Amino acid sequence: MFKKTALIAGIGLAISVTAQADYQWEVGGFYTFGEYKVAIKNDPINGNRSKDIDENIGGVFGTWYMEEVDTSKGPLREAAFLDHASNITLQYTDGKIDTGRLGPNLNNDDQQTYTIDSRYVAEGPGWKLSGWLVDLGYTRDDVNNSRSNLYNVGIGKYITEDMTLVFDYTNIDIGGGGDADQYELDLDMFFAMDNGGVKANLSAGKTTRKGADDVDTYIIGGTWYLNNNLGFGAAYTNTSLNGSDTINGFTLDADWFITESFGMNLAFTQNDFDNRNLFGANGVFLGKRELEQDEVSLSANFRF
Repeated sequence: MFKKTALIAGIGLAISVTAQADYQWEVGGFYTFGEYKVAIKNDPINGNRSKDIDENIGGVFGTWYMEEVDTSKGPLREAAFLDHASNITLQYTDGKIDTGRLGPNLNNDDQQTYTIDSRYVAEGPGWKLSGWLVDLGYTRDDVNNSRSNLYNVGIGKYITEDMTLVFDYTNIDIGGGGDADQYELDLDMFFAMDNGGVKANLSAGKTTRKGADDVDTYIIGGTWYLNNNLGFGAAYTNTSLNGSDTINGFTLDADWFITESFGMNLAFTQNDFDNRNLFGANGVFLGKRELEQDEVSLSANFRF
């Protein structure tokens, strides 16, 4: 892991020597690896047993900003947010989750996603709608022989120069499984300090599907930037189904711009799923299921 980090950092230093601070293009990639730990305990027939499911996902992305982004307003990672930059992003991911290890009748889940996202911020002297923004996006998610399509639209505003409030709606067309609707309200805010600052995020969302219970999701997170190049972040996610906790997630990350044009991010995430009692026919107790997910993600981006 450390050898990979050093190699990426070295490449970034080599290609960024002559780069300028302001930018209009950004390209990058990431690699995520981890595992799901599945355990069945107190099974009266088979006793205790467990399996580890490996996860490996990689991706690349490219972003075009409609105007050159000014990086002088604060931390480099937040440059586009602080400069109210309009942009279009394309992203592709490919990976696999080894669910076949759970049993002989299950296949490994190969997954590819194709995403296009955009944000337009209305800015300009005398514009009555200045500060309002629109987000548009589409994602195609291919998992084995199943395909889902996600369409989203968001409308929001820069309440202050460094604070946005955005309402987002997503329609999820699940291949062979009907539709779901997702509603989300996001508040992002940056607090400048003499050196660096703090970026905070609050998010609340609800996912609805006909004939199924609603899923509620709440996220609180923040990043403390020691200076314009280095920041440390943490986030907590709670997902509940029908009023009971289902998933509690924690993320810790470190963000470092080695130069003004080359940045890296290292993140660790743990998701704890509620323990569930398993029952068979006639209510026969089959044991308790325990599930946990741990993953590490390393990403790098270059601006020009």
